[in-house]
Amino acid sequence: MINQTLRERNEYIFSTSDRIFNVSAVTGEGFEQLLAALAKYAESFLAGPEPALVTRERHRRALEDALAALRRALGRELAGSEDLLAEELRIAARAIERLTGRVDVEDVLDVIFRDFCIGK
Repeated sequence: MINQTLRERNEYIFSTSDRIFNVSAVTGEGFEQLLAALAKYAESFLAGPEPALVTRERHRRALEDALAALRRALGRELAGSEDLLAEELRIAARAIERLTGRVDVEDVLDVIFRDFCIGK
């Protein structure tokens, strides 16, 4: 009964069949296996009968921005620079938020000050 209620609320139930990943924050060991498993899961979870078609320029730009930030985050240049890595992940998340319609107060203020010249 409890598991059914949790599933109805879209909460994840951990089971003994879940994979366990040993990842080292110091050496990075195990990180590739974790990323590969996440990519495989996302591919199977998000795959549909037809490929996604992006018809709006705004959506395409948001997806390109997210992809570019994720590629930079995975690049060797950021190895050992957790602050820069976190910034790239934040940039990717904001791009996805723009795509999904989440609007932040900072975004609104940026547009107001940029487009309406308030305070200049």
